[in-house]
Amino acid sequence: MIDIVALKNKILELAVCGRLTKQLESDGTAGELFAKIQAEKAKMIKEGRIKKKKVLQEIKDDEIPFKIPDNWKWVRFAELCEIINGDRGKNYPAKSTLKKVGIPFISALNLDGKSVIEDENLLCMDEEQYGKLGSGKLQQGDIIICIRGSLGKHGKYPFDKGAIASSLVISRVYFAADIIGDYEMLWLDSLIFQKQIGKYDGGTAQPNLAANNLEKFLFPLPPLKEQERIVKKVSEVFEILETIDELQSRYLSDAKVLKSKLIDAGIQGKLTEQLPEDGTAEDLYAEIQAKKTELIHEGKIKKEKVFPEISEDEIPFDIAKNWKWVRLGDISAKISSGNTPTGGNKSDAYVKEGYSFFREQNIYNDGIHEEGLVYIAEELLETRVNSTVLPMDILLNITGGSIGRCALIPDDFTKGSVNQHILIIRMIDPRLRFYVHNCICSPYVQKYIKGNAVGDKEGFSAGRCKNMLIPLPPLEEQTRIVEKINELLANM
Repeated sequence: MIDIVALKNKILELAVCGRLTKQLESDGTAGELFAKIQAEKAKMIKEGRIKKKKVLQEIKDDEIPFKIPDNWKWVRFAELCEIINGDRGKNYPAKSTLKKVGIPFISALNLDGKSVIEDENLLCMDEEQYGKLGSGKLQQGDIIICIRGSLGKHGKYPFDKGAIASSLVISRVYFAADIIGDYEMLWLDSLIFQKQIGKYDGGTAQPNLAANNLEKFLFPLPPLKEQERIVKKVSEVFEILETIDELQSRYLSDAKVLKSKLIDAGIQGKLTEQLPEDGTAEDLYAEIQAKKTELIHEGKIKKEKVFPEISEDEIPFDIAKNWKWVRLGDISAKISSGNTPTGGNKSDAYVKEGYSFFREQNIYNDGIHEEGLVYIAEELLETRVNSTVLPMDILLNITGGSIGRCALIPDDFTKGSVNQHILIIRMIDPRLRFYVHNCICSPYVQKYIKGNAVGDKEGFSAGRCKNMLIPLPPLEEQTRIVEKINELLANM
């Protein structure tokens, strides 16, 4: 799978480093553009339209993070635009006074990296409140940047007027605002901008960036014509990447459906031939029952009450003549859940080294995932006989969001234990485990599990698991089914 996010980050990096587009002599230089920007700012200061600010420190060679083209120029962010704070005075509107209609009062919650999100979180002020504000008033095309909390979150303002919350600032460009603003948005999206946030972030419990530090950020300024080409090129490439991302998502969704259909076809006998030399599932079932009786007599498993006969109206689909519908409990030596040691994480039950203690986050259809795996000492394991996991067991999650996930325990496993959210399923004949695992992963059984989960936490009980119907083929055909499913899934 292609990592679209990583590719987009790389494209943005190339864009603001001057490596995505050609540098043309006809573009002129960023130095000439910078002079025009400064002339426009000087004119506006003279006319009293903006305030004069202190001169920013000259950029030193050891500050420059990477080389840019010769006709580009490194500038301080505030040399490119005016950074405007929100009003923090007595006229700052209380949230309780804001309404759903009126003049937008923008917070970080309303920004999506491109523009302003128009949803139930967009609160507004009335004309009187807006009129009292001393600063932080928005114009169409302004770029809003968050400097407290969600540092760097941004968006271009699309409306005629509005105002910003105190956790935001406005970046307002006065020369060629549309072009420079679009390029600035790419810079704000780039990891190069994020790295500078990391340098200046002065937050403790809440991330915080002072507006006067944002003014110092280094900005790689290209000539105006190249800025236009960069924005156009990034837009074209991103459009292609988004198409790829959409196709990948569709493929993953389609692949998941296809995998489910393949497994369902497998356990319905549609992927394999039924061969006379395989014998019948009835013969296999008789062997399993004989073995079960033997294990009961030897005291290795407990005798359970007889399961009810399978009625015609219970059978969900037709199977081959040499197959047999059985209840999972009839072919299992054990189906039971575990329990969590007293205190769990808050006690000393878990140790650094010992026997695996499986929790639901460890159980996946493709096997045991070790992230978050904990261990218990042998002394504790010995007190948990009923929830001891052995090689060749099947573990099934029976509660919560991961209900229905199941994993095969490897043959070379020693022993371990499980918590109360997991069932241990142990076959009388371990050779059945691969086929039964596929059955449990099938849409047919998954629907049964979720449809029979009860209680606030949607729990699936051991009793219901024992009564679950399994379409049982002869052993040889089970092997062919599992091999065929594995072969097909490997090629997807």
